[in-house]
Amino acid sequence: MSNKLVIAVLFYLILLSAASQIMNIERRRQQFDTIGWFGNTEWQLIAEQNSKQYFTFRNLNSIERQTYKRNFLLLSELRFVRGEDQTFANAGFIHFRYTYKIDEIPVDSARVFKTGNFLRWESFIQQQYNALLGVSFRNLVGTGLRFKIIQKPVISFFSGVTPIMHEYEREKSGIVHSDLRFSCYTALNYKPEQTLTFITALYYQPIWFFAYDHRISWEANVFVRISKKLDLTIIFNYLFDTQPPQSIRNHVYNIFNGLRYNF
Repeated sequence: MSNKLVIAVLFYLILLSAASQIMNIERRRQQFDTIGWFGNTEWQLIAEQNSKQYFTFRNLNSIERQTYKRNFLLLSELRFVRGEDQTFANAGFIHFRYTYKIDEIPVDSARVFKTGNFLRWESFIQQQYNALLGVSFRNLVGTGLRFKIIQKPVISFFSGVTPIMHEYEREKSGIVHSDLRFSCYTALNYKPEQTLTFITALYYQPIWFFAYDHRISWEANVFVRISKKLDLTIIFNYLFDTQPPQSIRNHVYNIFNGLRYNF
C-alpha cells in the first residue's frame, strides 16, 4: 500500500485539473453489469485558480440502480467556495441518466442482429449553475448510443456519441444561448490491483454547423482503496472552450482531492 500511496501523491503533485462545464460521469458509473443498488458520496477540498484564487469544499453524491437491461443513474454536486474573505455557494448540478442495453437489432421480419452485449442506448437531462465560470443556469437534454469496446477485470474501454444535445444557457451577463450540440466521448478504466483504479475520459462537444464553437474536456481519476468502503480520490480535469461566457478565459483548471464513501 505504501508504494501505491507514493504513486498517488506524485500524480497529485504533477497534474493540474480543470473546473469543467462538461460533467464527466464515467467515474461515477458502475463499470460492470452487476445487478443491484449502488451509490457513493465524495468530500473534497479544492485549490482553484481561475480569474482569482479560491479554496473550495465540494460534495458529490450518486445513486445507481442496475438491472439486466436497464440502468438508472442520479448524480448531484454542490460547491462552497471561499475567496477574498468571503464564503459562498456558487456551483452545483443535478444529472439523471437512463441506459438501456440493446441485445439485438431487427434486420427484417425474420432475422435479428445479435449485438453481443456491445450496444446501449442512453438519454439524460442535466441542470447546473457555476458563477465562477459565468453560468447562471444551464439545461441539457440529450440522447445517443454507448459502445462497450472492451470489458475485462483489469481494463475496460467505452465510447459514446450523442448526435443531438439541446443546451439552454443563461450567462451572468444576461446573454442567453439555445444551441444544438453534437457530443462524443471515450472512456478508459484501468484497475491493475484491487486497491488501485485509474479512470480517464475525453469529451468533444461542438455546436451543429458551427464546429469552431466547441468544448473539449479531459478528466483523469485515481482511486486508492483505504478500506472496504472508503477511497482516496485524486482528479485531473481540463476544459477548453472556444466561446466561453464573457470575462471567462477559454481554458480553466483546478485540483480535486478528497475521500469517497461507497455504499
